[in-house]
Amino acid sequence: MAFRLTILGTSSALPTSDRYPTAHVLNVHERLFLIDCGEGAQMQMRHHKIRFGRINHIFISHLHGDHFFGVYPLLSTYNLMGRKTALHLYAPAPAAEMIERHLADFDIHLGYELIVHTVTGRSMKSILDDKKVEVFSFPLRHRIPAYGYLFREKSAERNMIREKIAEYSLSIEEIGRARRGEDIIREDGEVIPCGEVTLDPRQPVSYAFCSDTGWFRKLSSYVSGVDLLYHEATFGDDNDALALKTGHSTARHAAMVARDAGVKRLLLGHFSARYRSTAPLEEEARQIFPDTEAAREGVTYEII
Repeated sequence: MAFRLTILGTSSALPTSDRYPTAHVLNVHERLFLIDCGEGAQMQMRHHKIRFGRINHIFISHLHGDHFFGVYPLLSTYNLMGRKTALHLYAPAPAAEMIERHLADFDIHLGYELIVHTVTGRSMKSILDDKKVEVFSFPLRHRIPAYGYLFREKSAERNMIREKIAEYSLSIEEIGRARRGEDIIREDGEVIPCGEVTLDPRQPVSYAFCSDTGWFRKLSSYVSGVDLLYHEATFGDDNDALALKTGHSTARHAAMVARDAGVKRLLLGHFSARYRSTAPLEEEARQIFPDTEAAREGVTYEII
């Protein structure tokens, strides 16, 4: 089963000739989720052969242009493609009003339902829950309301031991109960423990997205133990004061969050255009959290 992240943009507010603004696509069991949608996101999806017509949920961290300006043309493209499936967009206020004004100004009448979910709150909350994944929002610390997102895979059913199916002559109903972790109790009183006929499932995995944000102590509790953490690293320690002033993080700050949260891997992104190479930022973070990598556009990172 898939649980993988494709990076479409790694730049901060000022794009460069080889770095686009923020946009990620997360594949969870072949369901695609778009996380932030900076300018050029749909071009990047085409370039990297992502079937973006399959995206039904878009998550926007905050309403600065380098995270949101790609939404308007994407909505229009979906309309031109004849989309009929409802599209869910999760974002802080006033995203709904901004989109409504844009559609009116350009006389665009969507042929599909756009459902805008306003993300609010000062604590972590569940905003999407289905059979395969649960998505949580949590507050970040930026100049305007901003939120991170945690994607947590649901636990899979237990794996049947094939030989045991024949040995116990298990019915389809009994197999279903065992896979759900229930003991099998037959009419004659025989009890077959689920552990006798099944194996433990693979541990569920998780991914967290943190951008844009300055460092704050509680952030690590929101992303505790995730398998992959994407955290902005707009600046290096050489611009620590500027990071504080603008509500951003340094690579060192990102590594501190990863270390304190006990995550497995750290992916840095949202790089200032002043850094032609991301190697110094990567090295800065690795001094604190060794399993760190600077995100690269077009690369898909396997989380399972």
